[in-house]
Amino acid sequence: MNKSQRYTDVLVIGAGPAGLMASLCFRTFHFEVHHIDDRPEPTATGRADGIQPRTLEVFRNIGSCGLIQNSLVSAGLTTNKENSVSNNGLVSLGVAKQLISLGVRVYKVAFWDPTPSLALARTSQARSCPDFVDVQDRYTLLIHQGMIERELMREISSRMAHSHHPLHNSSSGGGPETGGVDRPARFVRCRVLDGSEAGDYPVECVIERDGVEEMMRSKYVIGCDGARSSVRKSIGKDRVELSGRESEACWGVMDCVVESDFPDLKLKCLIHSRNAGSIMVIPRERNLVRFYVQLRLEGSSEPDSHSQAQHVQRDQATLEICQDRARKIFEPYKLEFKHVDWFSVYQIGQRIANQYAFDGGRIILGGDAVHTHSPKAGQGMNISMLDMYSLAWKLNLIEKGVGNRERLIETYEHERRGVALELLAFDAQYASLFSGHGASDKGPVEIDPEVFIEMFKKNAYFTTGCGAIYKANVLNITPSRKSWRLEPGARLLPGRITRLHDGNPVRIEQVVPMDGTFRIHIFLGQQAGISEARLVRLRSRFAPAQHVSPVSVFHAPKDSFFSFLVISLPTDQWELEKIPTPLRELVGDHRLFTDDLPNAVAGTPGAISLHQKFGVEEMVGGLVVVRPDGVVGCLADGSEEAAWEELEAYFDGFLVSSPVISS
Repeated sequence: MNKSQRYTDVLVIGAGPAGLMASLCFRTFHFEVHHIDDRPEPTATGRADGIQPRTLEVFRNIGSCGLIQNSLVSAGLTTNKENSVSNNGLVSLGVAKQLISLGVRVYKVAFWDPTPSLALARTSQARSCPDFVDVQDRYTLLIHQGMIERELMREISSRMAHSHHPLHNSSSGGGPETGGVDRPARFVRCRVLDGSEAGDYPVECVIERDGVEEMMRSKYVIGCDGARSSVRKSIGKDRVELSGRESEACWGVMDCVVESDFPDLKLKCLIHSRNAGSIMVIPRERNLVRFYVQLRLEGSSEPDSHSQAQHVQRDQATLEICQDRARKIFEPYKLEFKHVDWFSVYQIGQRIANQYAFDGGRIILGGDAVHTHSPKAGQGMNISMLDMYSLAWKLNLIEKGVGNRERLIETYEHERRGVALELLAFDAQYASLFSGHGASDKGPVEIDPEVFIEMFKKNAYFTTGCGAIYKANVLNITPSRKSWRLEPGARLLPGRITRLHDGNPVRIEQVVPMDGTFRIHIFLGQQAGISEARLVRLRSRFAPAQHVSPVSVFHAPKDSFFSFLVISLPTDQWELEKIPTPLRELVGDHRLFTDDLPNAVAGTPGAISLHQKFGVEEMVGGLVVVRPDGVVGCLADGSEEAAWEELEAYFDGFLVSSPVISS
């Protein structure tokens, strides 16, 4: 090892929301992270501003610092158990709570269109999160990107301060609440070494700070540096290219304080005028309102005028033109601009990279570096952050020596590129309809409000983030029984159960915080009164044995790659003092639950048990494996030998050697 070079596990490029999510996850798993950004300061105003329900669910699961102590996270090191307050006085309530307290919750969307008798009228309203979407936070949270970055940096800083890892605080610059981001520092180039040169840190990187280049070595380079990604350019156009479509349509976006007699400024509004274009209205924090304004030229509403000349040219689009267009679209309502916090111009386009991971997964791209689209659907930042949320736990398994590198890296690209392709298809349809263009993009057409509203509702499952479902692969195994109501590749549905030892109601999807473990839910059904011999046999499936298998070796009671939750329907035998000691020692009293609370099924009246909601047969029970990112991986009926063999085969598909775990 050359001591004149700097070494780090992960070099993260770009400190927008995606890069900060990467840093937060990797630091939680106790990777040494060096994080750089070429901007001297975080985002101050503007940019992305919408957090969807699934992203809030993820932030809730990430929690606040001090909650996590597990060998898969800390590699045997002890973390500070004190929750919320760090060693240097930084306070972290968790990203979800902080953002919810600061942002604007939008529960409804209003649609405004011209009618035969009125220039502009409210033609419909819809919920941001329809009844058929099963989620805790039933709204879109509106808050500008700079505040999101700030809360992510605060949480990262708090976790860094809590860490007892000897290298955890050593590699990134910055003081309190900077999230360890080294700025301004610019990525120049990187290459992956091979053979004897590679060593433990095979990626050789050059970064530039204050005009001076510095050499770094890392295990991974993560490129989250946006649509003009320097990391992507360093890989080379011959290896990675963006393909897709781009429209000449030009839009202005403004964050403003306004005075208006328009009645729905506190709702998200989609407004189509008769001949002045379209506008989207989004209420924001601090009495701001965001406007997405279609910059159509005067007199360009005829179908045969669709050409480059129909739109204001991007380099000629000014704030004054944008405000003038907005006033005309709002007519007959008054719209006066009192203050402008931020203004920008963009063109609609949907593009995606042909590849996400390179050189055996040593260089990996995410976020806008691999997919770009229009901002109006409020998806880009959310999907970009979830790219990194999906990646981090897979690299964690690999680096802890239990994950199959090739198979897990393949799943990152397979899953996240699949979601991005769905997003681009939706975005192209959404942007086309909202702009008033036909599907062929050959000219403006009259917008049918009913068609647009129906499309909005139809896609709500996807836009909330809950409808992003991964296709079958080694991590998502299709069950043999078709009556399961859970779907491998989809998020675990929310559910309420009672913790046995203290009687507290809890949400099953939030019981285990993000700690890198697989969550194995053992649904006992009505079999809580099984014999002790049955429980001993069940326990033996997790104990180290001569026969080395993923399930048995990884399930030591103290240090585990798995978290176990045992859920029983109410029975006389399912009381803490009657549960055999072996099971209590294996699982822990805090992971024993009773399924005795009513659970709603989205879009359906009434309530049922969680067994019924998930499709577990109550007389048989079942096993539900949930991946570290909250996605269902494998389903098996019962808890007999055959069910555990199914799980063992599942883990054999992507886990490799037995880890050495500190006691």
